[in-house]
Amino acid sequence: MNASESNSINNGGGFQRFSQWLKESLAVKLLSIGFLVLLLIIPNVMIKELIRERQSRQKEVKNEVSLSWGGSQAIQGPVLAVPYTSWTTFNDGKRSESRHIAYFLPQNLIVDGDLKHQLRKRSIFDVVLYQAGITLSGEFQQPDFKALNVNPEDVKWNEARLAVGIQGMTGIKEVVKADWAGEQQRMEPGTQMTGLLATGVSAPIALSADGKNYSFNIPIKLNGSEYLSFEPMGKATTVNLRSDWNSPSFEGAFLPDQREITATGFKAQWQVLDLNRPYPQQWSDEGVSFGSSTMALRLIKPVDEYLKNTRSAKYAILIIGLTFMLFFFFEVLRKLFIHPFQYLLVGLALTIFYLLLLSLSEHLGFNIAYLVSSTATIGLITGYSYSVLGIKRLVFQLLGMLIAIYGFIFVLLQLEDFALLAGSIGVFVALAAVMYSSRKVDWYHLKVDAPVS
Repeated sequence: MNASESNSINNGGGFQRFSQWLKESLAVKLLSIGFLVLLLIIPNVMIKELIRERQSRQKEVKNEVSLSWGGSQAIQGPVLAVPYTSWTTFNDGKRSESRHIAYFLPQNLIVDGDLKHQLRKRSIFDVVLYQAGITLSGEFQQPDFKALNVNPEDVKWNEARLAVGIQGMTGIKEVVKADWAGEQQRMEPGTQMTGLLATGVSAPIALSADGKNYSFNIPIKLNGSEYLSFEPMGKATTVNLRSDWNSPSFEGAFLPDQREITATGFKAQWQVLDLNRPYPQQWSDEGVSFGSSTMALRLIKPVDEYLKNTRSAKYAILIIGLTFMLFFFFEVLRKLFIHPFQYLLVGLALTIFYLLLLSLSEHLGFNIAYLVSSTATIGLITGYSYSVLGIKRLVFQLLGMLIAIYGFIFVLLQLEDFALLAGSIGVFVALAAVMYSSRKVDWYHLKVDAPVS
């Protein structure tokens, strides 16, 4: 044997020893698994971004449908506006006239509404719409200008105007007529008080200084999407709403005093006093803003696929980590050898689960999509693991553990108030199981043996 052949063998033996060390080194194995877990964060982040894009597309579709049907609705009013003049006297005896407007709110306001929902589908997205029949009724007291330090003789009684703020004017479906003290008056677009009510309808009304009260009744029929709110304009305001939608979310500054939700719909009632809001019953000029004291509801879909997909994707690292830990313990305790590339393939299968879940949930609903996606993923991993592990008992153990993991995550997704508590307990139990299983392992004298051929 010549020198070159001897050097070649020695070099080959050194490479083989280094390769063998890589296979048997526990530190290298742990580092490679940790690197793969970090590497798999990248596709998981991309899937989360895809979920956000689909959610954004859903909002775009809702806005498109709302523009043609009628968007979120907010009813503010009625408000009574009465012009008056004030005079300023100068030193030379001349007088200057300036024009002002006094605003008055009703003594009592009763809002009665009936909402009929509709589900419109565009592309693969459902949009919750409603058609509302709303009646505003109540009574105004005779405007008290003395409380505003205004001379009744300076009041323009014949220029009084009644206005109702309506946020989504495109949703009005019938002519709005106000019954004012027994007289019908067609309301016109525009409130003529844009600093107070940006959009809405108004009408000139008959007002006098004879000291009587004025009853009103204003029926409004309008379309809207998802959201509806009311402002408590009365000294005492009562709102009664009914709907055939069985999944309302009550929002705003005031929750209903009474509510009843059944499988066929809901009923709700609010009662609010003027003491509960930050603006007075009457004032001069536009120094008041509305919108901070609303009674509101939202017709929500009981299952939000994208919200649950987002929550599910947050557990991706936990699932990948637990699955890799199972393979690592099989490898170490059973003296098996699993290549990092095989870990990578299993990790990719776990990641693709979330892509399947997102795409299927848009068509089948979240629960069915989760069942189909988890079944496909578990079947793929266990089938592949049978060829890797080669031991049926280990494959069945892996199957049982994967079913337990995905089942546990599904339960967490169904919980809301107790999700954190259940998740913490689950992680604690998993850690306890790992500690118990590895309690007798001598990690200082452990190496990963390659399988005997």
